[in-house]
Amino acid sequence: MTRTTRHSRTDRALLKPAAAALAGALLLAGCTGEDPPPEEPEPSAAVSPAPTPAEASPSASPEPSEPEMPERPAAMDKKDSEGAAAAAVYFLELYDYSLKTGDTTTFEQMSHRACGFCDDTVQEASTIAREQKTYRGGELVGKLVQTHERDPVTGIYPLDMDVTQAPAEIVDSKGSIEWSQDRAVTEARVEMGLRDGEWVVVEIAGRPQ
Repeated sequence: MTRTTRHSRTDRALLKPAAAALAGALLLAGCTGEDPPPEEPEPSAAVSPAPTPAEASPSASPEPSEPEMPERPAAMDKKDSEGAAAAAVYFLELYDYSLKTGDTTTFEQMSHRACGFCDDTVQEASTIAREQKTYRGGELVGKLVQTHERDPVTGIYPLDMDVTQAPAEIVDSKGSIEWSQDRAVTEARVEMGLRDGEWVVVEIAGRPQ
């Protein structure tokens, strides 16, 4: 789903709204060659006077509002596997928010410098915003499948998660759909660590077989 090439096919799928689907692994990130755009209203035609009640169309719907910043879960304060899982779910919510708004501040704060997926996502969000495209749908929901023991050497908590991504599409500045994707479920391995007492994502990739 994303145009980046540093990840394997599995990594690209789940986490980049701009490349091909993560065939069997991560389908969250992108569409072929294009970075998913932040949620911006499509350009409208010339402004006309507001219709009177009699003229108003009953089927008309308001423009989609800008996504709100996800709420940080209290469980993230725990420095154990439960806290790691809560942080992973929150990070997935930030992924969607970042792509739709271009605001990657919190996402970057939770990204370890070794996380290639994280770095690629930040670049994608920036490109989407710069090119004034719109990323629609694609909300991610992470379900914890299994928590593994903390690695005594690296301090990493490996988590197995099933990540479901809602149907998504990318629309250019003229309102044309450049890319679309059906609902997808990815088996992911999320590696969480602590940096200065705060949770960071070390990497997200396809689940080892």
